[in-house]
Amino acid sequence: MVNIAVVFGGYSSEYEVSIKGGKFIYKNLKNNSDWNVYEVCISKEKNFVRYNKKVYDLDYESFSFNFNGTVIKPNAVFNIIHGDPGENGDLAEILEKNKIPQTACDVSVSKLTSNKKKYIEFVNSLGIPSSKQVLITNKNIDNLSSLIDSISFPCIVKPNNGGSSIGVSKVYKSNEINEKIQIAFKEDDEVLIESFLDGQEVSVGVIQNKNKRIILPITEIISNNDFFDYNAKYLGESQEITPGNISEKSKKKIHEYLNIIYDNINLNGITRSEFIIIDDIPYILETNTVPGFTKQSIVPQQIEAQNLNIKDVINDLVRSIL
Repeated sequence: MVNIAVVFGGYSSEYEVSIKGGKFIYKNLKNNSDWNVYEVCISKEKNFVRYNKKVYDLDYESFSFNFNGTVIKPNAVFNIIHGDPGENGDLAEILEKNKIPQTACDVSVSKLTSNKKKYIEFVNSLGIPSSKQVLITNKNIDNLSSLIDSISFPCIVKPNNGGSSIGVSKVYKSNEINEKIQIAFKEDDEVLIESFLDGQEVSVGVIQNKNKRIILPITEIISNNDFFDYNAKYLGESQEITPGNISEKSKKKIHEYLNIIYDNINLNGITRSEFIIIDDIPYILETNTVPGFTKQSIVPQQIEAQNLNIKDVINDLVRSIL
């Protein structure tokens, strides 16, 4: 029997979001008669496995647990940890060391995409436009005024490594920026300041299954708030329209950009990229390699709009890595 682990939790502020996604994934995998499916929770307090309604300690380094005297190691992992360690390459490193395939990206790709500044520099090198960005650390914050000379207000302040819009602020005046930087520093030791792009915000998922790539219908996001913040994402304070009211020119350009990225980097599994469209030109914000995945999340909405079955997509993704 093949052992499949659904791995969720993590060390970031997205812990609870990841747990919800993990439960959704587990529900869609657990009835497969060919697999033993169990849950693995990674947390700051304790790493544990839930299997046959019992809880066991996880040996993180070998990524295995002891079940009635038998050591069980997964044949494959469905990674649904947002941020650290599931999206930044740390979990991938453990899994690669133990030769366990997973649904998300490998170490090098995870490290690149989770660092927003480095990833934007990479996509800019491919000819894909973005906002202007400045990286702030504790070492260069004393030169803040000179560093942000090229950034106009309003601007966005956010953790360089982070997700779910936690620690993200929209700043209108220069005398507010230090306070917002300190909020972002609570999530990461690097902070990104970027020019605010005033346009149509969209989000698009991609499924990469072996050699098959599906760019899903594009979602138009209309936030009730200043920007697409945590409340807009998870508490219903936004409209998510799938497929969105997007011009054919913009749609074609987004598809072109995503194919360029995928042709130049080994993105795997399910990703979600965010763009701001201004005058039919899409500017990329970021790419999430472990996007939110509950029934209400954007990517499942897009899968349904593509007339695909969510359960089939999840199961096929696991089969593709076995």
